[in-house]
Amino acid sequence: RRKNLFIQAPTGTGKTMAVLYPAVKAIGEGLGDKLFYLTAKTITRTVAEQAFSILEEKGLAFRSITLTAKEKICFCEETECNPVSCPYAKGHFDRVNDAVYDLIMNYNEITRDVIENQSEKYMVCPFEMSLDVSLWVDAVICDYNYAFDPHVYLKRFFSDTEKGDYVFLVDEAHNLVDRARQMYSASVYKEDFLSIKKLAGNYSRKLSRALDRCNRNLLEYKRVCDTEYMTLEDDGDFAVNMQRLGEELTSFMEKNADFEYMKELSEFFFVVNHYNSMRDELDENYIIYTEHTERGFMLRLFCVNPAGCLGRRIAMGRSAVFYSATLLPVNYYKELLGGSREEYAVYARSPFDAEKRLLAIGSDVTSRYTRRNEAEYIRIRKYILSVIHAKKGNYLVFFPSYKYMQDVAELFDEITDNVDIMMQHQNMNEEDKEEFLGRFEANENKDKSLLGFGVMGGVFSEGIDLKNDCLIGTIIVGTGLPSINTEGELLRRYYDEKENCGYEYAYMYPGMNKVLQAAGRVIRTVDDRGIIILLDDRFLKRQYLNIFPEEWRDYRVTDCNKIEQEILDFWLD
Repeated sequence: RRKNLFIQAPTGTGKTMAVLYPAVKAIGEGLGDKLFYLTAKTITRTVAEQAFSILEEKGLAFRSITLTAKEKICFCEETECNPVSCPYAKGHFDRVNDAVYDLIMNYNEITRDVIENQSEKYMVCPFEMSLDVSLWVDAVICDYNYAFDPHVYLKRFFSDTEKGDYVFLVDEAHNLVDRARQMYSASVYKEDFLSIKKLAGNYSRKLSRALDRCNRNLLEYKRVCDTEYMTLEDDGDFAVNMQRLGEELTSFMEKNADFEYMKELSEFFFVVNHYNSMRDELDENYIIYTEHTERGFMLRLFCVNPAGCLGRRIAMGRSAVFYSATLLPVNYYKELLGGSREEYAVYARSPFDAEKRLLAIGSDVTSRYTRRNEAEYIRIRKYILSVIHAKKGNYLVFFPSYKYMQDVAELFDEITDNVDIMMQHQNMNEEDKEEFLGRFEANENKDKSLLGFGVMGGVFSEGIDLKNDCLIGTIIVGTGLPSINTEGELLRRYYDEKENCGYEYAYMYPGMNKVLQAAGRVIRTVDDRGIIILLDDRFLKRQYLNIFPEEWRDYRVTDCNKIEQEILDFWLD
């Protein structure tokens, strides 16, 4: 029908296969040319590969490839794509056709490992080879960027002259709202124009004058921006001067290929080019504003509603399926991703036994800023201790911020006899993350409870799969509301003027999504049994209860004096 579909289905219900199988079947029946399985995280790409493997075991003849970002798959320490710096680039075009032919004749599932091995075997660039292979496969598993980002999208499939009967499967689609806003927004900083002038201004008068004109425009905006930020009706002369600057930068870089500061100049060129590209998209879905930031004075084209930009990309194909465990309320996602509330939608109810899950809301605790004090932290500690006293096991505790998490953690310093505590920290690398999750999977010390402290919206609050006794409970502190910031306030004003739902669109719905994702870590299979404790009295307000999933209607209200007995009763049943 060439329509889009939104699917909300709880974790563990088989969403991946539920969307993949009919898409593959449709392509087999001639209702599509190629499948794009689009993800936000590496781990969900692995899930897609596993699903294809299962179908292949059942007789599927379907070739797929997983694309990995150039920076991640490059074998060189510095990603410099030239024959002088990279041995894989030298002679690449002499050997790549044989490498591609070998791959497509001998592999149906072309994963990252397969690409890397083939690249080593033929001494070709793994990234460029994977792009060439993508033309010859039936399915491409890749990041959102390759379909939607205006500067990264696969031009061989999605250029202005290229369209096809493509089917887009958008996994964990709740992530696409913020990702798309970033893709289609653009920022420039006044200080960068002065920095580039110092590097290149003496080499070209034309380039120097173009930089000066843009700098003067920004200086005028800076003088009148006497508050933290200011919205603009239009960027006027600055837009014209940015176009001229883009032309001068292009000319200078073509004539001075060996320029000493070419790396800095190239990075600046991409910023200018992106701004000019997004300026062409400007419509009622954008807000232009200036702001004094720690980095400097900024002018930003902020894409408030990315549905139009996404829609133009989706129109390059046949249809899209957006699916996630957390697409509530669905009209919010329909409007921001699909552009119309008339799109198809499916709500899949949970097949899991509700009696195997306890959902309780603490009515005597809150994470409101006005109540962030030691007394409140002590009450939260009491809740956590009640949970682990009722049953030893592995638990995740999610907080609204690192600061909040640290403040509560300090109250546990003297409690070491029956609990081990691990804490998420900022800028964790892959090894750190694996070690954190490995402690849950190993479950080495059964005489102690294991508490993993993390932040809502962080790496451990979604996309991880801890089954059975690896995780028996999640405690969620707060409603997940984003901190008040410039763009949050701009979103609130925009949607208040449009539909009188600014607070919901800017804060409540994104916050509740984090809560639902964190809660979804607990029940992963039909055999799982566990508890979910929501610690904030705001969850009992009607606007929150209205967006609870259907399977949460059996919640119970508790307090820190009753919670331990209620949990004991649950585990004894």
